[in-house]
Amino acid sequence: RAPRVTRGTSFTMSAMTTAAPAARLAANASRVTASSRTKRALAPRRVSRPFPSPDTIKGRNPVPLRAIGVEADAEADAEDLKAMLAATQTKVAAAAVGTSLADTAALLESLTKDPEAEAKALAKAEAKKAADDAAAIEAAKPPLTYWEKVPHPPSRPPVTVTFHISMETNFGDHLCIVGGHDLLGDWVPAKGVEMDWVKGNDWKVSVALPAHSLLQYKYVIRSGWADDGTCTWQGGPDGLIATGAAHSSQVIQDRWVHGNWQADNPNVAAIPAAVLAHQAVKTPEVWEFSNKANTSYLPDWANDAVFYQIFPLGYFGAPTVNDQKSAVVPRLKQIREHYKHFQELGIDAVYFSPLFESGTHGYDTFDYFEIDRRLGDVKLFKQIVKELHEIGIKVVLDGVFNHTGKGHFAFQDLMKNGASDSEFANWYHVGVRRWDHEGWCDAKTGSSFSYDCWEGHPVLPRLNLAEPAVRNHIFDIAKFWLEEVGVDGWRLDVAHEIEPDFWREFRRVCDSVDKDCLLVGELIHGNYNDWCGHDRLHTGTNYQLSHATWHSLNEHNYEYFYNSLRRENNLFKGLNLVNFLGNHDVKRIASNLDNPAHYTHAMVALLLMKGIPCLYYGDEFGMEGTPDDGTDEHSGGDDAMRRPMPDCSAPNTWPQIGVSRLALNKKLIKIRNDHPVFAQAGSQDMKNIKLVATEWPFEQITVVRETEDEVGVLVFNCADHEVNPWPEVQLPKGCIAKTGSKFVDLLAPTPETFLVNDGGKIYAGPCGPNSVKVLLFQKVKTKPPPLARKVPVIADPYSTPPTAPSGLGTATPVTPVANDPAYDPYATPPPAPKEVPAYDPYAAPPPAPAAAPAAAPALDDPYAAPPP
Repeated sequence: RAPRVTRGTSFTMSAMTTAAPAARLAANASRVTASSRTKRALAPRRVSRPFPSPDTIKGRNPVPLRAIGVEADAEADAEDLKAMLAATQTKVAAAAVGTSLADTAALLESLTKDPEAEAKALAKAEAKKAADDAAAIEAAKPPLTYWEKVPHPPSRPPVTVTFHISMETNFGDHLCIVGGHDLLGDWVPAKGVEMDWVKGNDWKVSVALPAHSLLQYKYVIRSGWADDGTCTWQGGPDGLIATGAAHSSQVIQDRWVHGNWQADNPNVAAIPAAVLAHQAVKTPEVWEFSNKANTSYLPDWANDAVFYQIFPLGYFGAPTVNDQKSAVVPRLKQIREHYKHFQELGIDAVYFSPLFESGTHGYDTFDYFEIDRRLGDVKLFKQIVKELHEIGIKVVLDGVFNHTGKGHFAFQDLMKNGASDSEFANWYHVGVRRWDHEGWCDAKTGSSFSYDCWEGHPVLPRLNLAEPAVRNHIFDIAKFWLEEVGVDGWRLDVAHEIEPDFWREFRRVCDSVDKDCLLVGELIHGNYNDWCGHDRLHTGTNYQLSHATWHSLNEHNYEYFYNSLRRENNLFKGLNLVNFLGNHDVKRIASNLDNPAHYTHAMVALLLMKGIPCLYYGDEFGMEGTPDDGTDEHSGGDDAMRRPMPDCSAPNTWPQIGVSRLALNKKLIKIRNDHPVFAQAGSQDMKNIKLVATEWPFEQITVVRETEDEVGVLVFNCADHEVNPWPEVQLPKGCIAKTGSKFVDLLAPTPETFLVNDGGKIYAGPCGPNSVKVLLFQKVKTKPPPLARKVPVIADPYSTPPTAPSGLGTATPVTPVANDPAYDPYATPPPAPKEVPAYDPYAAPPPAPAAAPAAAPALDDPYAAPPP
């Protein structure tokens, strides 16, 4: 049956591919007549297969009928259509006379094919093949290793020069060194290399410089961290250093010179003249390396993780002293009752403070390969690690590798045999005189000895990490817990008191086991860049910002917080540090704040600003504790910050305002997880952080963070009064939130919106006393395109009408078309009607319902998780 033909479209007729049927094509054209009155031309009906031909006689299948298309304008009348069709058919018939079947087929192919369409189809096929080939090659590639994902740092210049100087400075001031080279800031103080305070008035810094160079330099005292802040330059002539051969190191001990020496002073003029003469012979070398830039790349899982610290001995209410005789008590299994709390809170990782066998508080380790008997054993903890992984929570352990307890096997041998006879004498720092070190031991045999101990505590003898046997012992510990137990990282105690080179080796050992292992150093003092970096620790604890957060609230002065952020931005811009408000060594945040209303301010800063937030257990409820409240002599009162965890299922055991504070923290973590602008993806430029006031007191601060799709604004007011006029937030240039855009306050109990005014300004008011606003703008998502209009299909008069389904009394619903007023292009389409299979008496019967599961066998493992 030939297809129908409509005006303005291509219409076709079937043509036989043998000579005799081809001759009939012209005659068939004359039968297209009065149907023009119905606004369509129809080709006549004809037989469905050609007459017998030589090909069919030989048993071959007949060649399919060919279609001939004719293009016509919409205004063409029936006579024009008939004429065009007849001409085309006559041409085909004439060409087919006297030709073979194969020639006729080839001719028809050449007359009916569209070269442009074929070229497009060929190009599409080639593109698909290329994409498939590329996908196959990509799939065959092995997954990238950690070092392939992390860009390698630029080469370091070969000479290390350490500068020392003594100079008294005021609070808030710091020294830096600048000079006539890019590696020394090219004479710009804000680009100079910051020096590290050592003690008293002593400062030092180590910088990398090119070999065989002659360089000028000078010391500068910078007040604060603003790029245009006040600077005090050292007087006298510039310093001059001639670097030595490659791979050498030099130490410079300088003295501060006061007073301004005039440029015509021979000593002043000689320095730049010598440098210019040197550069005329040897062009200064250019390095991509920077003495300021330092970037550390964390494992992917850690970048946006929310950590939760647990001090196990306190969390589970264990005795404060381990008598080394009692049976193992599996208190660790109590944590299973808190899994639901962890998930509802929204944390991603649990950091366990010391778990290893120890004498008292956990930091006096006796055996690094055993769990403290007051908590359980390795088998139980391994099962807990597995269970935490199953609910999407990583596990990080506390590694105390700076010192041990006196019960460690190496120190036990040392005490027994004396420093002269013990094979472990080199494992610790020992001396023969009492005044050599703070600790003293009267050995049972052999020579008595003094020993170095951490911060003067005799129960914490300090390890000698330069001894290869000690290093190998610690590396074996690290590999055991990563390989055998499956933990995901280490928090490393007093990491700033251990040389960075040790952490480089420790990093290599951990990476050899698990490239996604996270290393977090406890960093309190100094420049964190010395310990964190591409080949050292991934990150460290941000003690400096922690102190600034609560101190600025108690002082009603956000300038302290602002300057700490500016310092971090200058020194640690390439680091993603671990932020916290409380831990096992410091007051709990609820006790540290003078005004309980500032708890919200502190938590918003912790959870919605740059950094990796770490909640200390119980702080989500508002637990309190200070060292003055403690009673344990072994922990110096810190047991007050290590009390047992409240029952998560019994709110009546929580602090009075625990319910509201828990709800606040759940909400803040959800905001962080739902909106990347408040996590690591969001920018945090100092130019977008503003103190609202122009003079003291600075009780309001605003923070603007951006991504490609979101803008977040934090407005803090720590004053005890309402702010009037309202705080003004200036959005950065090029911000996606334009004039008229609406921000929503995510913390408001009822929805509040704030408009962007002319000039990109938001007036964040009313701003009540001790209030915080978390404003969010999201780019409008593009709606999906409307569904294409469905053109009704004109029925073919020659087709057989469908048979109505039997047994169905209801009509099939008709899908509305686009021009129907009730049509909704975004509505969910109705479900397709289910097909009822025909009855088959020989079909297999449906399967019987599954039997109830058999009762679980008795648990042989007392530490295994109970069945659900």
